[in-house]
Amino acid sequence: MYNGIYMKAVILENRNKGFRAGAVIVKDEKILLMNQYLGPREQEGKGAEDFYTLPGGSWEIGETIEQTCKREIKEECGIDINVGKLIFYIDTESRLAFYFVGETAETKIALGGPEKDRMSDHEKYSVEWVELEKLKDLTFIPAPAKDALLRYLDNPDQPAFFYSTNI
Repeated sequence: MYNGIYMKAVILENRNKGFRAGAVIVKDEKILLMNQYLGPREQEGKGAEDFYTLPGGSWEIGETIEQTCKREIKEECGIDINVGKLIFYIDTESRLAFYFVGETAETKIALGGPEKDRMSDHEKYSVEWVELEKLKDLTFIPAPAKDALLRYLDNPDQPAFFYSTNI
């Protein structure tokens, strides 16, 4: 337990959201994504946002990053996956995010987890199978996830690679 706490403290000293793990799950020329709509937040000076993310979520002490990936996909999408190789990771101002190949025989998905509990007129979530050809037209957060995803899909056999929003 000490090693996990120490690792998080050292590596994430300035990243308040910790580690994130997500999966790239492609099936029948479609990819599994989460669509998020956040209504205007006037107190923060922000307008409405509508964007996509790769499904996944926060690491918990005691888990491997692969276990985090598997748990988060089950919570958010209602499916079990086999976690494959690490594809890419992204370093942002608030967290380190690791993305793996996810494989499943399941196609029926259902929103769950904290996202389902937070649903309101100002905060909406859905999980969707999106046609690969539509990816280029979508907005992603974090933005480098879209570039990384397209790079991976262009050559799935390449070694794992790194993106950063801090450079």
